[in-house]
Amino acid sequence: MSLYTDLQSAKSEEDVKDAYIKALGLKSYSKSLVDLQTKEVWFEAKSSGKHSFYAMFTQLLHYVQVSLNKGEYIPPLLAVIDTEKAAIMRTEDVTPFLAKKTIKWGKSASQFTQEALEEVSSYIGTYLVGFKIATDESEFICTVKDAIQSGAIIRTEITPDNLKQVFDKWVTMIGREIRGVQESQYDLLFFADIMHDGKSSLNLELPVALLHQGKSPVFKLGEKLYELESDTGYRQFWAIYHRPPKAEFRNYLLERRDSLIPLDERKRKLSAAYRFGSA
Repeated sequence: MSLYTDLQSAKSEEDVKDAYIKALGLKSYSKSLVDLQTKEVWFEAKSSGKHSFYAMFTQLLHYVQVSLNKGEYIPPLLAVIDTEKAAIMRTEDVTPFLAKKTIKWGKSASQFTQEALEEVSSYIGTYLVGFKIATDESEFICTVKDAIQSGAIIRTEITPDNLKQVFDKWVTMIGREIRGVQESQYDLLFFADIMHDGKSSLNLELPVALLHQGKSPVFKLGEKLYELESDTGYRQFWAIYHRPPKAEFRNYLLERRDSLIPLDERKRKLSAAYRFGSA
C-alpha cells in the first residue's frame, strides 16, 4: 500500500505518524512532546489536512526555540506531516531567525499567538519545500530519504520520465501566477524557465527569455514582459527541482514540448499551420 492510501484510512494522529514511519522506513525514532523524532528529523503531525504548513511549523518551531534556548540537541531537518500534505526544511535556515528570541510564542506550542504565526509565516515561506501527497508522494519520500542521508535537501532532477508531472506542477505554482499570459503559452515559458541555470539561458532558440528584475523572475515574450503576481510559488518550486536538466536530456525534452499541450490545442495549431501552408 502507498502512503497516500494509508493516510486515507488514518483515524488519528498516531495513524498518521505510523503511515509516515512506514513510508519513510524510519527505524530509530521516538514519539514524545515533539510528535515524531529521529536523530535527523523532527516531525510535527496532524490528523487532518485543515492546518496550514505555516501553522504546523509555528508549533514545531516553538519546540525548536525551547531546545535552542536550553542548548539542547536540534536535528538538521524539520518536517510537518498530515493526511494530505507534508513539508520539510533545513534547521539551519531558521536558527538565525530563532536566535533573536523576539517571538511571543504563547502559552504552549499548540496555543501559539497570531503574532507568532505571522512572524514565522513571513520568514519560512522561501525555505520550506512542500508536497501534496496525492500527487507528489514519490518526490516527498525520495527528498526526505536523501535529506536524512546527506543532511541536505537534494532537488529532484527533471527527466523525460517526470516531464509532464513537473510541467503540471509548474503551471499550478508558477504559470498561473504570471500576469497577462495565455495558457497556450505556458509550455514556452516553462521551457525558458527550466533551460536556465539561474544566471543565463542554455537555449537561445526559444522565442521567450527568463530575465530578472532584482531578485524577481520576469519572462520576456516578443517585446512584452510578464511578471509574477507572487514569487512564493516560484521559489518553492525551484526548492523541489534541480535546473537545468542534465545535458543528455535537454534536446529530447525540448522535442517533447508538444506533448505538454492539450490535444485540442495541438489540433488547432496543426489546422492553422495546414491552412497557412496551403494558402
